[in-house]
Amino acid sequence: MPLPQQQNQTRNGSILNQQKQALPEISSPLTVAKSFSDNQRLLIEAYLKLLDMVAVSQEPTRVITGITKNRYLIYVHGISQHQHGYSNSWWQALQPYLGAVFEDGNLDDTRREVLWSDLVNAPSVANMVDTTSQEQLKREILTILEDRQRQEMAAKTGGGRQVYLSMQNRVIETSQVLGIDDFLIYMLSGEMRQQIINRFTDTVKPLLGSNNQIDIIAHSWGTVVAYEGLRELEAEKFLQGQVSNFFTVGSALSIGPVRASLRSENQDGRRPSMVNKWINLDAQGDLVGGMLGDMFEITQENLSLQPIGCLLEWFGYSLSCAHHSYFVKENTTVNRDIFAQSILD
Repeated sequence: MPLPQQQNQTRNGSILNQQKQALPEISSPLTVAKSFSDNQRLLIEAYLKLLDMVAVSQEPTRVITGITKNRYLIYVHGISQHQHGYSNSWWQALQPYLGAVFEDGNLDDTRREVLWSDLVNAPSVANMVDTTSQEQLKREILTILEDRQRQEMAAKTGGGRQVYLSMQNRVIETSQVLGIDDFLIYMLSGEMRQQIINRFTDTVKPLLGSNNQIDIIAHSWGTVVAYEGLRELEAEKFLQGQVSNFFTVGSALSIGPVRASLRSENQDGRRPSMVNKWINLDAQGDLVGGMLGDMFEITQENLSLQPIGCLLEWFGYSLSCAHHSYFVKENTTVNRDIFAQSILD
């Protein structure tokens, strides 16, 4: 690049103007030559500095663009039959506190659902498990749930005959209401277990494989499906995405026989490697849910939450009401202070 010549300069830049104003009175050829030399050096230095400033200002844009990822919210349902769109009301309770994290949260776009209840309710599954084993496992689970209810009653009434009379009247809901019959098939049939887990991995694997960031909210018996599904995906070597938050809500993983029925490699309770935070929630009266930190590698536990929308009866809270209280619109403790805050962190 030819060096600028001071005597032919016509630009009006501030640097040039400053140099012109600073020129001394010319009294000899030697002074003129020295002035030209100094001014040329200053102009070149200013030009190079300007190039450096432009390059630095462009650098952050390239870095930010390179690390941008998409984010998805995955729901996994629990007990009883569910249809496509079951998460709509759950999302409506959560969305006001999230801003545009999942954009509009449109179903089948940035919000996805894992559906598996049709598998265990199909007529063809009737003979997949041994009836004797099924009834025995059901009794074991109901015994644990009844014991949990007995302890809650004792804490509220001080114990004694009130608890005895309550248990004689079978205050606890039937196994059909609890959805135990549905999930016994998962626990006792390896074939059905794999089919259900496939529903989960078919939804989650493509997102993790495309280096996306996802959040999972799993409820009830669906927490077992999600946990074993994530553990299965650990064997996939090319899944670069991350699960920012794994929420287990009213989790059946708290029940001893359920824990014992996990695949042997999953009984160590380890947090799946792609999960950054595992957050467990349990409400008062939700006998299915409970503490997980005694066995599983939990990041955070929120226990004995108030079951919003449930009436406190003489025997305590209704299990079915407490078990679904997390997703009601009025439950700001769960939707705003736990779900949204964790997602936004």
